[in-house]
Amino acid sequence: MDSKFFTTFIFSALIFIQGCQEPEPSLENWPHAAIGLLDAAISKDGKHALVSSVNFGAAYWDLENNQMKYQWTHDDNPENSITNVNLSPDGSRAITADKNTFIIWNTNSGFAYGYWEAPADIRSVAISNKGRYVLLGLGDGRAIHIDMNTGRRLEFTGHRAEAVARVDMSPNGTWAFTGGNDYRAVLWNSKTGKPQHLFEHTTRVTHLKLSTDGQYGFTSGTKGNAFIWDLQSGAQVSKLELKEREYVISSANFSSDNQYLVTGSPGRELSLWSVKTGQRLKQWKVKTRQQYKPSGAIVYAVSFTPDGKYIISESSSGFGEKWAVAL
Repeated sequence: MDSKFFTTFIFSALIFIQGCQEPEPSLENWPHAAIGLLDAAISKDGKHALVSSVNFGAAYWDLENNQMKYQWTHDDNPENSITNVNLSPDGSRAITADKNTFIIWNTNSGFAYGYWEAPADIRSVAISNKGRYVLLGLGDGRAIHIDMNTGRRLEFTGHRAEAVARVDMSPNGTWAFTGGNDYRAVLWNSKTGKPQHLFEHTTRVTHLKLSTDGQYGFTSGTKGNAFIWDLQSGAQVSKLELKEREYVISSANFSSDNQYLVTGSPGRELSLWSVKTGQRLKQWKVKTRQQYKPSGAIVYAVSFTPDGKYIISESSSGFGEKWAVAL
């Protein structure tokens, strides 16, 4: 046999075998819902998760001991399912929202501070440190920033009467980041309502995220247009190299040192990216409920542990998982 042909054959076979290898499994997995999740959030320190379930409202989990600390509900009406949840960056407060109302909870005591009605359908929520500020994305195109101490409300109407699908907020509540069906994401000042940066897209903006220090922002649409932005200058830092089946991003988060971004998608994909280049560095598949039967899972929440060594995920299949970042 020709030696050149033999070498090429072996090399091709190795590529094929590597391409068929299963992704690394998670280090740990925890069942958090018997049927499935509607939304989820993970604390900044990676120690707690808040999940809303199809069948039991919302649950606040201690991930280190895999114990449910609190179970929270709005009422017994099945039409008022908790569809949006969020945790404050300092981990002291949680917010749960159904279609019309939201409740703020103390994560140390489980105590509810009260419930408030929204003026339109709630599509997304964010809460600042100590629960001082709340940001709502509404179905009528408004984003509302609320000072929970004084009751001051600022309505941002920069989304051309299209639904505001996703919101995020700086830990101190000063900066709001909103994305909508009008193909735009906007970073704006919650004190004045004045836009700082406007990021135009070619499709609906379905997800966005701020880095904790406010240096970077991530935005994504429905056809692979996923970008990382420098929020000081407004310049594009990178564009994620997405495959066609990953054109929708369902969750994202920056590492504490801003070197990496982790994203989740409706197709079970969990991916690690370089912030500077937009290149994929690693990829995993989250757990499904039916192991031997093809089924999907939406990755609703992702977060790095503070040391950057691990990633925590929560998916619609009802499982939380822990993954090793090691490259």
